[in-house]
Amino acid sequence: HPKTRAFITHGGTNGIYEAIYHGVPMVGIPLFGDQPDNLVHMKAKGAAVIMDNIKTTQPQDLVDGLNGVINDPTYKENAMRLSRIHHDRPIKPLDESVFWIEFVMRNKGAKHLRVEAHNLTWYQYHCLDVFAFLITILTVVLYVVFK
Repeated sequence: HPKTRAFITHGGTNGIYEAIYHGVPMVGIPLFGDQPDNLVHMKAKGAAVIMDNIKTTQPQDLVDGLNGVINDPTYKENAMRLSRIHHDRPIKPLDESVFWIEFVMRNKGAKHLRVEAHNLTWYQYHCLDVFAFLITILTVVLYVVFK
């Protein structure tokens, strides 16, 4: 929404990109995975405040974080700067998609751009061959040790 002044996020990639796209500063509450790292990057760029630990964060901490992001104009300025960078494209997205569609048509499916995963067997694709090898090695080692 155009009047959004702050975005409370767990720091997932999609939420970060949406906030950057719209130039909205963030208050982050990371939970797991890549979320803490994503929010550290946004904090380093001056577009976010991080609530360090959800287990010890008090409601007043969240209110303070929101007030800090809303009342300090540098957060909004930094978020808008990131948004301008994100929107700065050499060609419009529609023109780029038309180019790639025509490229694939000109190059008869552009098979050279397909990933090699399409040529793997189903058990290789799911790494079952590697898993079977590791289980075999583990079985041999356990057999030798406990023989």
